[in-house]
Amino acid sequence: MTQHSRIVAVAGLLAVGLCPALAGAEAAPVVPPPTAPITTTMPEAPLVPEAGPAEAVPVPTPADTVQAPPVDPSVTTPAPTPYAGPGTPPLTDPPGAGAPRPYAAPGTGPARPGFDFGGTSLAPLPPPPAPIDPAKIRRQPWRGRYWVALRMSITGPVAGIHPAAPSVLALGGGADFGWRVGNVLGLGMGLSGQTHNLRLLESLDLNTGLEGKRTHKGQMLYWDALFARVHLPLKRRFQPYVEAGLGLARLAHGAGGRSYGPQVRAALGLEGWVSNNLTLGFAGTYRLNALNHVPEREGWVVGHAMQGTFELGLHW
Repeated sequence: MTQHSRIVAVAGLLAVGLCPALAGAEAAPVVPPPTAPITTTMPEAPLVPEAGPAEAVPVPTPADTVQAPPVDPSVTTPAPTPYAGPGTPPLTDPPGAGAPRPYAAPGTGPARPGFDFGGTSLAPLPPPPAPIDPAKIRRQPWRGRYWVALRMSITGPVAGIHPAAPSVLALGGGADFGWRVGNVLGLGMGLSGQTHNLRLLESLDLNTGLEGKRTHKGQMLYWDALFARVHLPLKRRFQPYVEAGLGLARLAHGAGGRSYGPQVRAALGLEGWVSNNLTLGFAGTYRLNALNHVPEREGWVVGHAMQGTFELGLHW
């Protein structure tokens, strides 16, 4: 046999041995049908021999498969309920997740870093004051704490020695400022004045050279340094009162010169409330004047006078 014939014979033998192996390797894998049960292990891939006849691929049997547990339609997992504010029952975890934990109320959770708006509008209110026993509360009508009174008076003589005692009936005016301590007691001070006396004196007219009489007016000024007014504690619109005070009197003589001395004020009056801040009042006021250094008199001169007073009061 020649060399060429030997080569052809070896190639034929190789072709006969390799064809079955190649046919087994290129065969399509076996796909189970859709209704087949799910297996837990995958079948091992067949080993491809290097040579020799093709081997059959093992097919899984029903004994090698694991059936999935059946589904119970009566067992359902409840859906969580959204949080709707205080008073809403907390959400529950699915079965088997442990004991349920309630949700924290809004604003009570851990502080989160961020911008602090702050301010007094977010600060808590202070605690309320301690309660007061109603039996200890003094129930009194509202009379205001302070007052200013505008006064108009008519002054006339009563007794005494001139010029300490007035010699004419004259109009006067003044004002008082007071502090109402309570419903009963009030303290104040005042300033008033009026024409006190008239005096006719002979005088020489320089233009004509004739002598005649001329009227000179004496003006009295009262400064009531302090007076106390005691009210009758009535809860009505009208409230009577009595008052007493001390002060200074100054008399400016019509012919020139001034006299000073102490003076006493005493009154009995009635005050009527028109509104919460306005009063009208009438009073009879007694004045005692003691003056020193009076012309044509020696020592102290004492006089007495009476005043009828109309008062408009402003209270707050």
